[in-house]
Amino acid sequence: MVVPPLLRAVIMGPPGSGKGTISSRIIKHFGMKHLSSGDLLRDNMQKKTEVGILAKSYIDQGQLIPDDIMTRLMLNELKGLDQYNWLLDGFPRTVAQAEALDKECQIDTVIDLDVPFETIKCRLTARWIHPASGRVYNLEFSPPKVQ
Repeated sequence: MVVPPLLRAVIMGPPGSGKGTISSRIIKHFGMKHLSSGDLLRDNMQKKTEVGILAKSYIDQGQLIPDDIMTRLMLNELKGLDQYNWLLDGFPRTVAQAEALDKECQIDTVIDLDVPFETIKCRLTARWIHPASGRVYNLEFSPPKVQ
């Protein structure tokens, strides 16, 4: 029996470009695991892990989380997905992160979302995030059930 090769994919685009929405469709259709850097960060912060506490300290100061912290977090999580097809969402964001990922994994495909700025602006100005759960709502097409 021949085992098909595993698919390693990355979806990229600015906030509000639809990465999460498109990712959910891709993972359902192709049976892939989805690893979102934002979801992973929120989960670690909520659980108050060492990385979560460190990440929160940067976020609370209005700073970006350093590449080495994000890379360590994401690559550690990918170790548990080595037997699965996967789609990365929100990682890598920098050249340093991309180089670190490239040393560990061969990426088969990159999906780069090209969305007009005005569309993104409209989406983000209508976006709400529930801090406790990380759920994302849009006041125009996916409002929260409770205001």
